[in-house]
Amino acid sequence: MDTLIFGGLLATLIAMYRDSSRMVVLGAWWVMLVAAILLMAHHVTSSPALALSY
Repeated sequence: MDTLIFGGLLATLIAMYRDSSRMVVLGAWWVMLVAAILLMAHHVTSSPALALSY
């Protein structure tokens, strides 16, 4: 989950660094915001039990 979020933020940062259009940067930012919200909703509603056996 963290890797996807940080990867998307890195892609947004690269788009900003390359002086991409404002629509591309804002689009990437909104996509990452929605992805983070969806991943967080999945994480919070999933079972906290990891089912590890020692």
